[in-house]
Amino acid sequence: MRKMIDALVVIALLLFVLTACLQTNTEQTEGEITLTESWDFAGGFYPIETLTVNANYGPQFYMVNFYETLVRYKDGEIIPGLAESWEISEDGLIYTFHLREQVKFSDGSPFNAEAVKRNLEVIPANLGPMNGGLGTVSTLLDQIVVIDTHTVEVHLTAPYYGALKDFTLMNPMAMVSPDAFNADGSPGDVLRTGTFGTGPYMYEGETDGTTYTFVKNPHYWGEEPEVERFHVKVIPDNDTKLLALRNGEVDILVGTRHMSYDRFNEMKKSGYGAQISEGIASNTRYLAFNVSKAPFDDRNVRLAASRAIDKEGVVQSIFMGIETKADSIFDPAMPYSNVELVPHAYDMDQAKLILEDAGWVDTDGDGVREKDGKRLAGEILYIKGDAMIDDLLLAISAQWNELGMDIKPKGMEKMTFHAEFAKADFDLAFYETYGSAWDPHTSMTNMKPDYRHGYPAAQALALVENGNEIIDALNVSTDEGADSGDL
Repeated sequence: MRKMIDALVVIALLLFVLTACLQTNTEQTEGEITLTESWDFAGGFYPIETLTVNANYGPQFYMVNFYETLVRYKDGEIIPGLAESWEISEDGLIYTFHLREQVKFSDGSPFNAEAVKRNLEVIPANLGPMNGGLGTVSTLLDQIVVIDTHTVEVHLTAPYYGALKDFTLMNPMAMVSPDAFNADGSPGDVLRTGTFGTGPYMYEGETDGTTYTFVKNPHYWGEEPEVERFHVKVIPDNDTKLLALRNGEVDILVGTRHMSYDRFNEMKKSGYGAQISEGIASNTRYLAFNVSKAPFDDRNVRLAASRAIDKEGVVQSIFMGIETKADSIFDPAMPYSNVELVPHAYDMDQAKLILEDAGWVDTDGDGVREKDGKRLAGEILYIKGDAMIDDLLLAISAQWNELGMDIKPKGMEKMTFHAEFAKADFDLAFYETYGSAWDPHTSMTNMKPDYRHGYPAAQALALVENGNEIIDALNVSTDEGADSGDL
């Protein structure tokens, strides 16, 4: 995989790892807590979410409270979930899951092998065009065989090295009560006003249109949660969220999407309990160039742009040193990700020299380099809504302006972003990896050049000979020691 990673680092010039889960809290009301989000649950509570269901994936942050998967991913290991144990056939085609007994869904119906069969069989159709975009195993399901009440076999059409990790994904592998599906397998209307999982909490439609209330699931099989109920209050504006926290209207803010790091530090100095989660970095931010479009089809342009970004400076000035700079697409602590790389160090003088040697010069004195009549200019497409990302891209734009590149950020809504990217006529796209639950398996699979209209990092493998074949061979490999040469 070294060739793929090397190519990706050239293209994915900006790598900032999300190492933090931002959280502040005040005194909590006994037995219940209130959180706040910018979005509501209008799309319902079916754990499979695509852009056709909801314009954002916000509700996914809460699905773990209501639903569970057959297996779980924790600290780099696959551990039991609704399945107590499992076996994998030698050829990697059959996964046998032995299910927990005495487990019920929140509607009181039994969790058993038939329920697993029903859930897995409807996943591909309910994902629709997104099938394969949220884990590969859903595209490989052949047949689901019920052996007995608490044993089920999952047969795949081909082996896949990341299959077991895919089974840990809440979206799309969470188990839902079969009674919540329509006869054709589509999610029933009841999932718009209720949850039908085996998790510790449930929702029964209690809302005033602004605040949603969730209570303990009386059928939960595991350790009883300490909090009796929790509320999610919809407050679109982040400044208003902070005011609500100060006034005691909400108890907790979770996630950097709710406040910038400078605000976080202000709250910490003001005496609020504030914590940054630690561990393996979950996501990596990156910039993907459209390598099929001038001037970014020129490797010298990409290399110079990489040298001209002061990542450490941006980390300190915008992310307050809380996030860290990344020199690889995945945290080396992730599975299969500890690859030796030589990052491109920040060197503005060297970046300028690279462009000049390649014939990119400013001939008309407007501050922008040209070559063969083509200006070194373009736009960065990104999903707006995070003030820190606005500041980040403006900072990068300023650094590239010093280099002689005229690159302007262009923020848009999530659905618009994906529609524009699919046209393949963009200059650059700002994105981030899927996250630790999916990575590295899902991100690597979606780097196939054939997928380039759907995932920005696929631009990287467009530069690698036989990129599609390499990914295909990787996915079906059962040899942990294989390298890109063997594949």
